[in-house]
Amino acid sequence: MSPADRSALILGVTGPVGKTLLIDLLKSGTFKTVTTIGRKEFEYNGPNKETLVQKVVNFEKLDEYKEAFTGPFDTVFCTLGTNRAETGSAEDYLIKTEKDYVINAAKLIKQQNPSANLQFLYCSSAGAYLYMPIKTEIEQELTEIGFTKVSIFRPGLLKTDKIRDTASYIERWFVTFINWFDYMFPKKAIVHVEIVSKAIRRFATEDVEGVDIDSTIKDNGTLVEEINHKQIHEIGN
Repeated sequence: MSPADRSALILGVTGPVGKTLLIDLLKSGTFKTVTTIGRKEFEYNGPNKETLVQKVVNFEKLDEYKEAFTGPFDTVFCTLGTNRAETGSAEDYLIKTEKDYVINAAKLIKQQNPSANLQFLYCSSAGAYLYMPIKTEIEQELTEIGFTKVSIFRPGLLKTDKIRDTASYIERWFVTFINWFDYMFPKKAIVHVEIVSKAIRRFATEDVEGVDIDSTIKDNGTLVEEINHKQIHEIGN
């Protein structure tokens, strides 16, 4: 399928992976349109800006935004993540953002585009151990929705170039540790967000050769592909 025929949808562009993925998609010019759905708009003034469509929704009231999830789309990227809870338990907050938001949005996409041949690419995690039970549930439920293809990416710890201004002392220490660990043991457990984003985009738009991807076909006909930390490095570099 040529770029003139392809339309992408991105769920979540406020996190580091979402931001870099959006920029990479637009710069590549692979899609006729790139639509974002998130809590706020992303400021972008780079190449192919005219192909960007931004929609702001309230993930607590998705039923009020059904039209935002109506295509035509052939490729859906999901990088919805979490921030630390301000109230309530961290576990409850993670379930809401990491599971409810992702699954409810995915179901709405399928509902609004019932006949579309959709690939759903989800950025999961192999390193955020606190999140793993929830991530596993999300992965399983995504494969049951009825997409043509579900591609699951499991990067290790994510590395960025910039520390946010409001970062705590512990966060700054952790970033320093990640940089040291990545220097001593490159590619073992840490991956830069740009590599993750590029791997996701390439996997969706190019023929990835020489990488042995685990794949299965579910009883409902959905092809499930699993891309691990090492393979993300191979595809994204």
